[in-house]
Amino acid sequence: MNRTILRNAEPADSSMLTALTQRSKAHWGYPQAMLDQWKDILVVSVATIRDGKVVVAEQDGVPAGYYNLTGEPPNGGLSDLFIEPAAIGTGLGRMLWNHAVASAHSAGFRTLTLDSDPHAEGFYLHMGAERIGDRTVAPGRVLPILRFTLAAAQ
Repeated sequence: MNRTILRNAEPADSSMLTALTQRSKAHWGYPQAMLDQWKDILVVSVATIRDGKVVVAEQDGVPAGYYNLTGEPPNGGLSDLFIEPAAIGTGLGRMLWNHAVASAHSAGFRTLTLDSDPHAEGFYLHMGAERIGDRTVAPGRVLPILRFTLAAAQ
């Protein structure tokens, strides 16, 4: 069984996380021409990592997924949650989601908003997010906008 640890991303992880992001997006069967168009936005920059809110999941020492929290309390965002294709469906996404929610709660966030890939919307709805709208990002490409309300502190 894989041993999973969660750690803060480091600037040296930028290229590796970018490649993971692009593999994860390709998993959903998007045409290569579309993936090529998105290449510049499917990047995890050093500056993003230096913001200190990117968390990497490693399985047996190999990065298998990550998430990125954005914003300032009380309303934040989950700008990324990507999983290595071989790890999709293994519970790693749930682990990262739960960690992101706990981290957001500890930081004082009351809500998290995200633009979901249409293929991932079901996961986020299952995790308790609600669809609050959609956003057209390109001709024929509409992303669901979801919001998750964090439980009040006990």
